[in-house]
Amino acid sequence: MNRIHPISAVDADVTITDPLRHLVACHDRIEEHLQILERVIPLLRSDSEPKRREARESLEKALAFLDAMGHLHTQDEEESVFPRLLAASGEDRSVVTELTTMLESQHREKEAVFEKLAATVDAFPAAPAPPSPEQAGRFEGLVSNLVDLYRVHIMVENQRLISLAQDHLKQAELGKMLQEFLARRSA
Repeated sequence: MNRIHPISAVDADVTITDPLRHLVACHDRIEEHLQILERVIPLLRSDSEPKRREARESLEKALAFLDAMGHLHTQDEEESVFPRLLAASGEDRSVVTELTTMLESQHREKEAVFEKLAATVDAFPAAPAPPSPEQAGRFEGLVSNLVDLYRVHIMVENQRLISLAQDHLKQAELGKMLQEFLARRSA
């Protein structure tokens, strides 16, 4: 599997007009693809060749989305949101510093688990052959780990990061973020 799939393939139908709403909407789309990873687990072990083939196709699409959008979403946050929020946080600077440091650490942790997951899938035999029991078990464990990491991360961002950004970022800063988000997607 190639790393970092073209953004146009996974983000073509998205129009960004509000960067903070876009982050929340992206979290929703990430959750949808995490659910796909969870649903394919039993199908990969199925006795039905068509079910295994369908599971592999769904799995590849979900991983492609998470690879591309995970990378892009992290850039949006680390390069556009976090620096502006830190600069504008005033009295809340220590809270924002602690939060952004934690979120950046979670980004690295998710990236590491995703790479292990992608490598595990890359080692699967060609579809429609099922993965070995060891591969399937490793896949299931990594999916569980990735899903747990993402769900906690998304909850913290939706509840704390977005709220702080709404409180501290002025319209001009949000406009600059919007332009950066759009530029990343047109590159």
